[in-house]
Amino acid sequence: MKQLSSSAIKTINLLFNFGFIAVILFQLIKTAFYALPNDWLFFLTSDAIENFVCAIIAFGLYYYVLKLNGIWEKIGFVILFISLLLSLALLKDFRIHDTVEFKQTFEYFTSFLGQSLLFYSGIYFINRLAFLNRFKKLEKELSIAKEQLLRNQLHPHFLFNAFNSLYSLSLKNSSEVSENILKLSSMMRYLTDEIQLKKIPLAKELDFIATYIAIEKMRFGKDASIQFTTEGNINNEKTIEPFLLIPLVENAFKHGFYTNAKGAFVNINLNLKNKELLFSVENSVFIKQHFQETKRKGKGLDTLKKRLLLLYPKTSKLEINSAEKKYTAQLKITLN
Repeated sequence: MKQLSSSAIKTINLLFNFGFIAVILFQLIKTAFYALPNDWLFFLTSDAIENFVCAIIAFGLYYYVLKLNGIWEKIGFVILFISLLLSLALLKDFRIHDTVEFKQTFEYFTSFLGQSLLFYSGIYFINRLAFLNRFKKLEKELSIAKEQLLRNQLHPHFLFNAFNSLYSLSLKNSSEVSENILKLSSMMRYLTDEIQLKKIPLAKELDFIATYIAIEKMRFGKDASIQFTTEGNINNEKTIEPFLLIPLVENAFKHGFYTNAKGAFVNINLNLKNKELLFSVENSVFIKQHFQETKRKGKGLDTLKKRLLLLYPKTSKLEINSAEKKYTAQLKITLN
């Protein structure tokens, strides 16, 4: 739904109300000019009077009666409006049939009542445009705020794991510590610079993942079985929300490569065909020793699922498969 400006809504509101009243008054004046003073009964039972009374009732209900606090005042006005419509119905029945019959009068009455409710519905809808616009705006702002909060939850995880990797290297007196500090610096710049952007080029997100993997490779050694491949035409035209793919990568290292045991692996693949993105992450699964167990429950995947519901509610699918020795996560997204 297109967001309307406040001035546009006010203009629509004024045009409808003044236009509606102008048409009713023009019809009333035209009928009075041709009917009065010769035929009062015809004038009082004409379509112009019917429309005028129904419009008065509709405007009165919306702008005055429903805003009253007293219940008896509201009931009094409702009785008055019903009496007006019933009087019109009686007069019309008498003019057309020279008599008053309950069945015919009731048909006229229900017709007038329906017309009044129709007018009221039009007035209600036009005047509620501003409310609907504000609701849409607040809903959009709330969605953005939620998504921003979920983004922010990821940053401590990145920094914690990156510093852990640097700490491991420093214990080995590795000459690559300085290089990894530069890599960490570029990661932090990405975190601070891209956090405010709604979308970024997919290539930037992949560069961030590549840097993250490079730090992990330094931590576990060059012989570690860590693969990262991409397929498809990846360019700056393809965009995605920042930090959407990294939770799956982080989860793989956290649970599948926490040890440098023989046979440990992490395989990451991104396949892009037109707008269809398939991001697949596989990692080995080992039985943790008692000293490696933790009661802390990971929030990365839960946060990712919540973000997908906000950002791609109908165009994304996350599949998790856990086997005895392999854990697989596949994320499918139709990019906007």
